[in-house]
Amino acid sequence: MNGIWADLDYNFVVVEPDEVHSARTLGFLDHCRAVQGDRPFPRWSDFKLHDLANEVIPYTAVVDVAHQPTVFTYRFWGTGHTEIKGVDMTGKRVAEITASELARIGVRQYQMILAQGRPLVFLHTLKHYGAWKDHIQVSGRVPFSEDGRTVDKIVSYSNYDEDRLAWSEIYHSLLTPERVRVAQR
Repeated sequence: MNGIWADLDYNFVVVEPDEVHSARTLGFLDHCRAVQGDRPFPRWSDFKLHDLANEVIPYTAVVDVAHQPTVFTYRFWGTGHTEIKGVDMTGKRVAEITASELARIGVRQYQMILAQGRPLVFLHTLKHYGAWKDHIQVSGRVPFSEDGRTVDKIVSYSNYDEDRLAWSEIYHSLLTPERVRVAQR
């Protein structure tokens, strides 16, 4: 588990893409690599949502990245997200997510993608939308750049069901209540 670690300040887990074994998440990451080709980043103008697997599209989100100040705005929010979370974020800023803790987590994850300039996979819980929501959201996030230098989009695919038990075990083993309490002191 060298490529898996917890961000205790934000209560999520970070997974290196080469540690991912879930077919749909791998398919999404492989598709983005294919679009990228030999460029530093994939270009949005080369990316076609309809080229993704049918079961991936509803759980895809695309954010536009504005710089100075950095703001992330949803260009596309798949219908699967709306169904699970009960909100459509298309055209809204990530910081406007109604579950404020998830807004904070989302902004932090997008900031990490900008800072590292490479794909990462994140695990977090949806309990912030409601205590009964025990889903673990597994999100592969990929930076895109039209000019090859400045990240202007981040495309994500979120998996809520594939390999759910394995992802849940990873999440809960790294984010035990004791570890989170110590980090929050």
